[in-house]
Amino acid sequence: MNKRKPNKILEPLVIAGITIGFFTAAYRFIFTESKESEQKKPSIQETEVKDNNLEDS
Repeated sequence: MNKRKPNKILEPLVIAGITIGFFTAAYRFIFTESKESEQKKPSIQETEVKDNNLEDS
């Protein structure tokens, strides 16, 4: 049988690419989700301003 020699250049590049893709996807999932949830919630300062405006009326 003819055994193929492992490709010493291509295999590490494929593994590195998969690893980088995984970390990129995880980073986007974690930080994009947290930024969206922060934008939906009104900040404490905005809430205080709205409360003060209601009291003045």
